[in-house]
Amino acid sequence: MKASRLLSLPPYLFEELENRYKQAVGQGRDVIDLSIGDPDLLPPDSLRTALKDAVDSDRHHRYPPQRGDLNLKTSIRNYLGRRCGVRPRDDEILVLGGSKEGIAHLPWAVCNPGDLALLPDPGYPVYYSATTFAGCRVSTMPLLRSNGFLPDLDGLSRRERVSARICMLNYPNNPTSATADDSLFASALRFAGDSGTIVVNDAAYADVYFDGAAPPLLCAQPEALSHSMIELFSFSKSYSITGWRIGFAVGHPDLIEALAHLKANVDSGVFGAVQEAVAKTLDGDGDRYVETMREQYQQRRDVAVAGLTRLGFHCLPACATFYIWVEVPSPRRSMEYALHLLEKADVLVTPGIGFGEGGEGFFRIALTQPVEKLDEAFDRVSRV
Repeated sequence: MKASRLLSLPPYLFEELENRYKQAVGQGRDVIDLSIGDPDLLPPDSLRTALKDAVDSDRHHRYPPQRGDLNLKTSIRNYLGRRCGVRPRDDEILVLGGSKEGIAHLPWAVCNPGDLALLPDPGYPVYYSATTFAGCRVSTMPLLRSNGFLPDLDGLSRRERVSARICMLNYPNNPTSATADDSLFASALRFAGDSGTIVVNDAAYADVYFDGAAPPLLCAQPEALSHSMIELFSFSKSYSITGWRIGFAVGHPDLIEALAHLKANVDSGVFGAVQEAVAKTLDGDGDRYVETMREQYQQRRDVAVAGLTRLGFHCLPACATFYIWVEVPSPRRSMEYALHLLEKADVLVTPGIGFGEGGEGFFRIALTQPVEKLDEAFDRVSRV
């Protein structure tokens, strides 16, 4: 078999971890999985009812509107108006098959082979695979604890500032749980204006934040949508529907058009019944569900931080997302320590190295288990 671009990619770590987990479970072991961010909470009752009604109707068994149902776009506009005071036009919104799909397709739509992509390190692995598949050269932006896990855009080299075609941000951040402030997004938009670089923010965790303080969004910055920017959102985490595959992008009309044109050649839109159900929930009790969801994750965060601290771990404050970024006990490496916990404690965590070299020295836990399971996991770890 001839070599393919797949050979340019490292193994997808989360798939490898899932295989390890399945192997352990197949051996009859009771493994507590704190690795992958797949919510264990049920979606809103109203959302499931709306989906059933939409499927039973005769409205949605042909191709859906390629760029998104107008009713859903109106609901998204209203949601963003409530969330951050922004009401984008129809040509500034594109419905996606989840934010991951948008991240994967965007570089194909806006980059040429040889273009430079600026990616966060540590970062969600799809940023690297998507830009590499599109033929981009990659330069990493270190996310350092000393800088609050924010990229130093002013510290980019002249070559990076002049040559970069695309710059990926991710706030609220996976894996570090850091949030950005308005000054970072303002700096990113100045960067876009000065260099023509496309600034992307992956805002999949926009609704998952704690202590009552909603983190800022890129699209909410003054005149943001007139800049070369695009922000990607997901309903997967907000409504606990990772299996439904629906999200949306908001951005400059030219970027929305480019991504829509690419998608028209590779998919046929999101199932209309899913779009209708999500629209009804956005306009109905969706905000109330999200508030309850946040309360549950915040309770788990507090239990996890207390448990980890009690065991002597140093974990960073989690202001958003449902992850906690934890320092690996010295002198172990992150993969070595993750395997140690799996084999000795039957607890599965994600080693930081899976998010890039900048993730070495950390591991990530997901708060996607009930409080009782979190307590049991920490009890197991205390004994190894």
